[in-house]
Amino acid sequence: MADFTSVQSSFQMVGTRAALASGPLAEAIEQQINAIESALESVPDFAFDLSKTLVESVCKTVLADIGQQADPNWDAPRLLKETTNQLSLLPRNHPDPVKAGESVKKTVRGLLQTIQGLCELRNNYGMASHGRDSFTARLDQRQATLAAQAADTIVSFLYRIHRDALTQVPGARVYYEDHADFNEAFDRDYEVILLGELELLPSRVLFLSDPEAYRAALNDFIAERDGKNGGDDANAAQEDAE
Repeated sequence: MADFTSVQSSFQMVGTRAALASGPLAEAIEQQINAIESALESVPDFAFDLSKTLVESVCKTVLADIGQQADPNWDAPRLLKETTNQLSLLPRNHPDPVKAGESVKKTVRGLLQTIQGLCELRNNYGMASHGRDSFTARLDQRQATLAAQAADTIVSFLYRIHRDALTQVPGARVYYEDHADFNEAFDRDYEVILLGELELLPSRVLFLSDPEAYRAALNDFIAERDGKNGGDDANAAQEDAE
């Protein structure tokens, strides 16, 4: 028979890890994921604080990516709400957008309730939240795992939707890895840059040396591509958001 404790301590944030793998390296978030998984084995109380922090970090990252400033006074539920308001939650070209929209809104409300519950757990039982009586009753690894699972669900949901949108329409922060089709097309039009024996891709050089020129060329490429395809991804994304 499998030992329940060993099963619990092997928890991994599979959803969040998979979502992050779709984009550029987010080292700070990766460190928070590792800390949560480690805390569940060694100091379960700390997982409440870390889980809340992870959700806040991802929300702020999403908002920064799309050029929206997060108010430092927003609590976690408000931060999550503002983030979901900025994302396109409906599947593109869904045949029943009204019904699907209502279902997604219910899901979002459920996520908001989940994060609120996570915050209450953190405030009441988190090791690093506000200090506490040393003899106060404590939660154990099972409750800490619930907090981590909630954070994993929220983060993976938000970040996947966000990353899907960024690969279609560039945000305020442009990531080179998101636009392989443009990079390949650009590199076909320009010769490889030689620096001694080192060969540099023109698209990479442009991205690193002149980000605004890279963005302008990328936007021109997207406009031409979408025009040829008979649609405008930017307009479609905007319609989804509305």
